[in-house]
Amino acid sequence: MTEKKLSLYQKMSKVMESIEHLQKDDQVSFKTTNYKAISEEKVTKSVRKALIEQGLVIFPTEQEMTREGTLTSVNTKYKIVDIDSGDFEILASSGQGADTQDKGSGKAMTYAFKYLLLRTFAIPTGEDPDKTSSPEQDEKELKSIRKTLDGLVKECVKKSGGEIGKIESWLVQKTHAKSYKDADKEQMKEMGELLNVLIAKADKEKTQNDE
Repeated sequence: MTEKKLSLYQKMSKVMESIEHLQKDDQVSFKTTNYKAISEEKVTKSVRKALIEQGLVIFPTEQEMTREGTLTSVNTKYKIVDIDSGDFEILASSGQGADTQDKGSGKAMTYAFKYLLLRTFAIPTGEDPDKTSSPEQDEKELKSIRKTLDGLVKECVKKSGGEIGKIESWLVQKTHAKSYKDADKEQMKEMGELLNVLIAKADKEKTQNDE
C-alpha cells in the first residue's frame, strides 16, 4: 500500500509539532532596559532541522527596503515550498535594524526572518513551561514590563518629537497586538526593541546636529 503523502499544510503542522518551545538564549541591555531574548541563530537552527525533515524550503521572493539615517526598515515576502508536490504559500514579515555603519540592512533582514519563523510556526519563547510560577509573580512581571515600556514611549516622544498616540498605534501595527494596553508579554518586549531602535536613531541624529 502506497503511503499517503502529506500536504503542504500538514507538513507545516508537523514542523509546529516538532518545536514545542525554544528557551531564550540572549540578554538584551539598553540604558535602563534589560531583558532576555532569543537569537536568530537558535531559531533558524531549530526550524531548519524540522523543515529538512518535512521537505520544506523557505526563501525570499520580494523585498522593499528603506533607510532613514541609521535606521533601516525592510518588508519581505517569502515563499514556503513543498519540494515533493511543488505547492507553496506566500508569507510576509518585516524588520528594522539600526547601525552607524552598513550593517543596518543585515540586522533588519535577520530580525524579519527570525520573527517570520516564530510567528509562522507559533513557537513559544517564554520561560520554561515546566517551571511553575504564581499568578502574583506573573502579574508583577507584567507590571514591571509595562512600566519600562511606558517609560520608553515617553522617552521616544521627548527625543523624536512624536505623539504618544501615534507611536502606540505604530507599535500595535508592528507587533500585531490587539491594542497597546492589551499587548501580551512577548509583544511588549518586542515593542521595547522597536522603541530602543527609535531612541538610538534620535540620539544619533542629535549628536550629528550638535557637531
